Amino acid sequence: MHYIFLLSIFFFLGCSVKKITNDFVYFITIKSKNMRYSDIGYIKKYGNNSIELEIYSAGNPLLRLVINKKICTKSGCISKERFNELYLSKNYPKDLFKNILQGESIFNGKNLIKNRQGFEQKIYNKNSFDIIYRVSKDEIYFKDRLNNILIKIKNIKG
Repeated sequence: MHYIFLLSIFFFLGCSVKKITNDFVYFITIKSKNMRYSDIGYIKKYGNNSIELEIYSAGNPLLRLVINKKICTKSGCISKERFNELYLSKNYPKDLFKNILQGESIFNGKNLIKNRQGFEQKIYNKNSFDIIYRVSKDEIYFKDRLNNILIKIKNIKG
């Protein structure tokens, strides 16, 4: 009887543990119309589909976002499109924020120029956005001059 009980505990614990595939410390800056953070944080990648962003100040959590099919905070979950509309730009693709956090190309790789350190993209739409996006091994830099948005993620060497 004890054997079955212990086996069931290990089974449920094994299923509930998320495997972190990426967990580094960063200095994260996010400035947009409704979001302003600049402090130490973590970006944790769980498999291929889930990312968690945490930003702290003096050891206290300021922001925690979980991104999978939706974007969730302690207040609840919203669609990626709604997140863009509220915090970035309604003209962005729905996975833009997730792609930036992962250092992946945006807008399906439009105007992508690879270099020794990583890549750069410059994307312009007269009425919607004016983006410069650079990714290297130590930093992710996203700036939209038209919408006054800055996302900067700098790897902190440990």
